[in-house]
Amino acid sequence: MENNILNRFIQILSDTDNTIEAAEEAFDLLAPSFNISQIILDLNIPETRQTPTGEVRHITVYTGDIANDSGAEIVWLEESQRTFENGMISIHVYAPIETNWTADERQLLLSAIRIFLIHMGRFRLEELVQKSALTQYLTGLPNSGGFISFATRKMISGDINRFNSYYFNLKGFGLINRRFGNEETDNIIRRYARALLEFCNDDEIIGHLGGDNFVALIRKERTGDFLALLQKTEVFGIRNGEKIPVYISAVAGVYDIDDSLKNPGQTIGRSSIACSVARSLSNEPFLFVTKEMSTKVYREKQIEDSFEDGLSNNEFKVFYQPKVDTKTNTLIGAEALSRWFYHGEYVYPAEFVPVLERNSYSIGLDIYVMEEVCSTIRQWIDKGLDPVPVSVNFSRSDLSDDRLADQILAITQKYNIDLDYIQIEVTETATQKEKGLITDFLNKLNGMHIASSIDDFGTGYSSLGILRDLPVSTIKIDKSFIDNEILTTRDEIVLKNIINMAKELDIEVITEGVERPDQIALLQRVGCDHVQGFFYDKPLSLEEFEERLKNKIYPV
Repeated sequence: MENNILNRFIQILSDTDNTIEAAEEAFDLLAPSFNISQIILDLNIPETRQTPTGEVRHITVYTGDIANDSGAEIVWLEESQRTFENGMISIHVYAPIETNWTADERQLLLSAIRIFLIHMGRFRLEELVQKSALTQYLTGLPNSGGFISFATRKMISGDINRFNSYYFNLKGFGLINRRFGNEETDNIIRRYARALLEFCNDDEIIGHLGGDNFVALIRKERTGDFLALLQKTEVFGIRNGEKIPVYISAVAGVYDIDDSLKNPGQTIGRSSIACSVARSLSNEPFLFVTKEMSTKVYREKQIEDSFEDGLSNNEFKVFYQPKVDTKTNTLIGAEALSRWFYHGEYVYPAEFVPVLERNSYSIGLDIYVMEEVCSTIRQWIDKGLDPVPVSVNFSRSDLSDDRLADQILAITQKYNIDLDYIQIEVTETATQKEKGLITDFLNKLNGMHIASSIDDFGTGYSSLGILRDLPVSTIKIDKSFIDNEILTTRDEIVLKNIINMAKELDIEVITEGVERPDQIALLQRVGCDHVQGFFYDKPLSLEEFEERLKNKIYPV
């Protein structure tokens, strides 16, 4: 009889993946005849790599039908077992004080308890394996998979609109790392995670995506409290045996979830948009997602996803903006500018170039334009047209490629183009590091006898240093120097000195953005006769520019 009960007990536990859920049914085979009122499971797991924040659970796995007067029952049996992470699982069996088991009954119940603990060990291991796939190893918080799983359940239940979604990035964590070192910084992040969990209710979630990036779903009515927590959370670090307060603040993006949410991944994606914008605004500790933010990011994603197909399908067209000698009103050159004919309309560089540069795609476009320009110059020569030099822009982000100058030379050789017809244009650098990349690149071009130009001269790191240090053929003065509604003597003095220095260094000067007759007059007075701008021409299609080549003189 006893063996039959134990076999059935074992079978029930073996037929399930969730030992805790099956416990009530399994113990119901024994408990009524033993007059058991309840069975309590205590789980106490220390902080380990598998459970960085530890775990304490107190679970009633069986409740009997007898009257449950806590003053009339005691623990008649308890048994404990170590877990693989050196924690403890304990079982406490409660029964009325007048209970009287025989030795055989006690042994049967003890055998059942031990069997249950063995199954609990198996269940705990399987639970941990499953959890680890959805958990960030350092903090024990849900990773992106665990967070999305939680958000999915909230969407299915129809409860998701009661929450705000947060994406937050810890400020100044590099300084904390330098102050405390890698190991203690990891401990600080764990303490921060525990502080977040203390705030979090059972129906909310805090996730850790790795590094200093976190996500959360918090009830909307608790928005103010959570944002306050993110602005300043006190933990501590230990250095040289001393416990030192550490105050952590975060920059957050907040998505006020509404009916426009279509998939759980948007809970991360949309709040991360606002976080990115907040990070770029030093005085904004948090921002809520706006429709404009979402539209902008959606557009940028379109550009990223469509770029390679756009190149393959020849959707990028090269336009040519003339450069003119104002003394003779003669066409002397052109700048090649790309336009993207996307879904029936032109997209301008101001929209797509920054996106390509952020994703290191710009080099593909710049090489494409270089190839188109050289192919076109070859066609002009073959048709008997007299070409003018064409400048091709290359992004600063391209310059980290050591092979770039060799690629440029190879393209000119492929089309058998005289190097006098090509000029490579780069934008004046904003940082000392980028200046080093530009210097190396221009030195390579100079060694290949390829002319170079610095665009937007006067806006970067050290304009006078460029005149001194870089082997450039041309500087293009930024339009900001001539943009004042009324041009003054001070404008004239500044321009005159820049131009005189450049000419003494045998550097050609051209001014961009020229649109008005008074600008032309000023530039002629200070010795800059070469200009580019709408005063003479907008960027022209290939067909329109070929007409300019046939008659290079502009009517006065």
